[in-house]
Amino acid sequence: MIRGRRSRVGVLFRALRLLHYRRSFVRTTGLLRSFRERKPVDGDGAPLPWINYPAIHLLEERLRPELAVFEYGAGYSTLFFAARCGAVTAVEHDRSWYETVGRMAPAHVTLLYRATGPGYWDAAVETGGSFDLIVVDGMERARCLTSAVGALSRAGVLLLDDAHREAYRSAVQGCRDAGFRTLRLAGPKPDHLTETECLLIYREGNCLGI
Repeated sequence: MIRGRRSRVGVLFRALRLLHYRRSFVRTTGLLRSFRERKPVDGDGAPLPWINYPAIHLLEERLRPELAVFEYGAGYSTLFFAARCGAVTAVEHDRSWYETVGRMAPAHVTLLYRATGPGYWDAAVETGGSFDLIVVDGMERARCLTSAVGALSRAGVLLLDDAHREAYRSAVQGCRDAGFRTLRLAGPKPDHLTETECLLIYREGNCLGI
């Protein structure tokens, strides 16, 4: 009985240390702050994408100002990319959220409003641009992923969030059949404790060096 009580006390102590120790994962990543503020931010309150932490860490390390980014789904991720890359374009289907992000975004961000449908999932191609990173994290992701291949630069990389979902498997396999490789990154997101999956879809000689 005493051993059981000590074990429970030890678990409680470790949990409290996880919350309060300044170098614990929940503090250094901003996970605790994200829960408190109900938005994806790092430990200093700077915006983060709502993707898992392994993917965030890789992007923080390898993004460069000369890269052009396209996003399906605007948000705090748009601000994250804008702080690191010279050109960011994002398409958003929700008019209210599109206007909210527009008020926060710097001048080198281009925001597109498109209702869900062909104009949305073909938005990257229709810009006529060539993007080094295309993030698929909005609506109709399977259709967006299939279309986005046509807007990639020669060294471009696709990032599919929540890639564990069954609905996306056929589109991912289509990329593999076209000669792309994939790298799975798994872990929790800001303000989210369950494990989720990001998939990086790339070719040899890509801009992220994977």
